[in-house]
Amino acid sequence: MARAEQEAREKLALCARSLHRIGVYDLAGHISLRIPDSPLILITPGGGLDKSRLTAADMVTMDADGSHVAGPYPPPLEWPIHTVVHAARPELESVAHLHAHWSTVFSIVDRPMDIVLLPASSLGGPVPYFTEPGLVTDVELGQKLNAALGNRAAVLMRWHGITVVGDTLEEMFERALFMEENARMLWEASALGRPIPVPAEAMATHARRGGMRPGARTFTYFANLEAPPAEQRWVSHRSSESG
Repeated sequence: MARAEQEAREKLALCARSLHRIGVYDLAGHISLRIPDSPLILITPGGGLDKSRLTAADMVTMDADGSHVAGPYPPPLEWPIHTVVHAARPELESVAHLHAHWSTVFSIVDRPMDIVLLPASSLGGPVPYFTEPGLVTDVELGQKLNAALGNRAAVLMRWHGITVVGDTLEEMFERALFMEENARMLWEASALGRPIPVPAEAMATHARRGGMRPGARTFTYFANLEAPPAEQRWVSHRSSESG
């Protein structure tokens, strides 16, 4: 196995365990990651496995048609979410379909999920909807989901869950984390009064963040939760500084 694929497997497994840690990935859902300099895609397995203990060896390799290439398990049933979105948006490194609790609440009500937290600014505004009922188990449904997603960061799947994407795996992880936080805070704030969405100009300013690498610090924090004290990593706000 090439070193790039092995490193991608380890990174995807870490991401899966971290998404499980924050409560957005457990029984259902799946996360994909492009293998660098390859047409192949890694994806997490389903089948009722304990997501808190997934390892690099558990990751599934599939091709652009969703065929099983390598790994001990087949791709999950909703692999077309990943193959279609990756094909339509080659700049994306990672795609995740999750059954995140608070975000899914907003998929089953007739109310937009406004952005009320600055860290959720990368979502770019109220999250769009995919309105087809049922699982996305064929390419036609994958294309419909991709049309609903468009060039956005995430889409709410009616009665089902969410799909969230990122130019990097770290960016996807951060978006998933703060999308769920945003949904929870929006629901809680609604009990007190009318929530005030983040102004568009404030979202644009926060999204730039002075050159910060999207998601790097957030993802590293969760990686550090697994690491021994002597192996803690530090990541700067700026892309030119890390250590």
